[in-house]
This record gives sequence, C-alpha cells and structure tokens, in this order.
Amino acid sequence: MRSQSGDEAPSPRILFFEYSELNPRLREDPMSLYDTQRAERPAERDAFVPAILITSYALAREMLLDPHLSRNFNDSAPDNIVIANVRRLNAAVEPEFGPHASILTLDDPDHTRVRTVIAEAFLKRAAAAQPLIAGVIEAQLDRLAGREGFDIVGDYAARIPIRVLGALLGCDEDKLEDLKRWTEAGQGAFDPTNSEEIERLAIEARRGILGHFKHLMASRRKAPKDDLVSDLLAARDRGAPIEEHEILHNLFALLVAGHLTTADMIGNGVMMLLTHPEQRAAIAREPKLMATAIEEILRYNPPISNTARFPKEGGSIGGCPYHGGDALTVAVMAANFDPEKFEEPHKFDITRRPNPHLSFGAGAHICIGAPLARIEGQMAILKLFERFPNLRRAENGPLDWRPVPGIRGLTRLDVLT
Repeated sequence: MRSQSGDEAPSPRILFFEYSELNPRLREDPMSLYDTQRAERPAERDAFVPAILITSYALAREMLLDPHLSRNFNDSAPDNIVIANVRRLNAAVEPEFGPHASILTLDDPDHTRVRTVIAEAFLKRAAAAQPLIAGVIEAQLDRLAGREGFDIVGDYAARIPIRVLGALLGCDEDKLEDLKRWTEAGQGAFDPTNSEEIERLAIEARRGILGHFKHLMASRRKAPKDDLVSDLLAARDRGAPIEEHEILHNLFALLVAGHLTTADMIGNGVMMLLTHPEQRAAIAREPKLMATAIEEILRYNPPISNTARFPKEGGSIGGCPYHGGDALTVAVMAANFDPEKFEEPHKFDITRRPNPHLSFGAGAHICIGAPLARIEGQMAILKLFERFPNLRRAENGPLDWRPVPGIRGLTRLDVLT
C-alpha cells in the first residue's frame, strides 16, 4: 500500500499482543519494545482491536486531560473484544446488583456527582489510617518472624492492602480471605484469551464481593458502625446526591482496585530495592527517602500498565487518525520512560525530583486511592527492610511477572532472611 506521497505505507500491526503482558518479551524487558515504539510511532493504530496505542508522555497527558473523552466502556466500539469481556461481566451481575456505576467508568456530570461524595468520605478515613496501616504491617511481619524464607507477594504484599481496606470499608474479618481470592480472580477481565472457566470464576467473584457489600449495607442500615459503609449511607441520608446502587458499586471498586494495585506496588518496590542495593542502603541511612523512592517505584514499574479513553467522534492524536469508539490506550510505562520528560529515564533513582509519572493517571479520573496507596507502600517496604536487614532473593533467575494484560505485577518473589 502506498501513501499519497508515494512512500510505502506501513502495514497495520497487531499491537495488543506485542504490547501487553501476554507477550513474554514485554513482561521481561518492556523498554526494549517501548523505546523503539515511542521513537518511531508514538501513536499507532492496532490491527487487532479498534484502538490507538499511545507511548509518548506528551500525547498521553494530552489524552488523559481531555474532558471530551469518555471512560464509559459503553462508549467503546462494539467490536472491541477486550472491552466486551468487561461489559459481559458487568451485565451478568446487573440483574441482582443494579447497573455498574463505578467512578472508574462514569463520565460527567455523574462522575463529579458521585466522586465528590465518595472522595469526601474515603479520603477523610485514609488521612487517619496511618496507625491502622502500621498495625496491619507489624502483625504481618510478626507472622513471618523466624522463617528462613517466604514469598514477598503471597506472604506479605498481597496481605496488607486487603486488611487495611477491609478495616476502612467495614468488611467482616472472617470474609477477608474470600474477598482477597475474589479480587484476584477478576484480574483477567481485560484478557480476551480467557477460558470460559476463568470467566465463570470472575463472575462468581463479582457476585461474591458485591453480595458482601450489599449485606454490609443492609446491616449498617440497622446498626451503623465506624466504617466507610456507614459513612456513605449517612451521607445519603443527609441528602448527598448518590444512589444506593452507586454506593454499592463504588465500594466494590475501592476494594478491587485498591487491593490489587497496592499489593503489586509493594511487591514491585521490594523487587526494585533488592536489585538496587545501593538505593536500599541509602534508604536505610535516611528513611525519609522512602517518600521519593515510592514515586520512582511507581514510575519504573507501575502496577497498572495501561489505561484508556473513548472518543465519541473521530479525530486524530499525534498525527494518527481515530474513529469514535476507538480505545485511546496509554502505555503508562512507555510514557513514564519518555526521555523528553524524564532525564536518564532508564536510571532507577530514588531521589528523582520532580517525578511527574502517570502511574495514578491524570485529570478528573486521577486515582482516588493514591494517598492511601502511597502511605501503605512507603510503610510496608520500609518496615520490611528494617525487620529483615539481610533480606535477599532466594534465586537470581528471571522474575516471574503475571501474564495479565494491563497488570504489571509479580506472581511471586521468593526471598531469604
């Protein structure tokens, strides 16, 4: 095919499998792919799904800040089989739990209306959560004391945020293991290669989590407690503009998004410091460096590796035309390593300032749980190395990254004490 100028036009490429965690090469060394893509094609159409892959920082930020783009999956192209998976999961539970109404996928005016209510209640509790977080971390470290080795992911990182969020939201203590299992079962929602059995488990997981929060809401209606469920119901009773099914679906979103991403941030952070001993030693000498270290961890290995918006009509970005409904997909890690924005982007530098990474998003949909996640990450990593100053990897082989599209997290990380 030739362009109007007579040059040979590039053939459409299947980008989804090359630039997602389904590709082993991307899991092991993402920058070897992203650096070339960003330099040559900072915005490119995917031949597999109706999507544009965006890899430059400037284009990514432009897209994330554009108020005319939608986060609603219903605005995506009907033939986007990745988003269709998620829509199918949501539709399966709507008869029992009402329409999906998470601030993760709402647009204005509903997004601002609902987010304002959720944020006021959630951020107030998050701001006072440091003693709770410290207690959860110390209890988990006590469980690991005396062991010669353990798995950072399964035995530590994944067990902290579920307990912190469970306490803040008001989840039943005896349900935390179920909730953890259910949140993890839903990770493959954006994987079009999922089997019917994995999809069935994901639907069961949604029902389990939503069912638990529906039960809690009914219980707190009768007897309020000191938790977020009670706060949100009380706000609604005082006239806050939020419906009960919106409370329900946002409790679901806070738990699922907050647990998985924070667990991966902790696991990724421990791995980065184990493989950069000079940076770890600097934190040991000056613990206050953990505040900037967590930002560099988020930049270097963001737990969410891509995010998307949906235009309602055609246009172009970076010279690449798109149609209404196309998924404008930001490769977050690629943007975070853009040399046009970050000096020496391949250098892991825990003193990097400023560090305007996009790992929590940007604009109206910037992550509502970011303040809580930062505190959890800083404290969990710092206290782990304080308790186990000789911590080291059990083996020096390749890291075991999960093959889940959109997720940058380790399956396990075995260490010796």
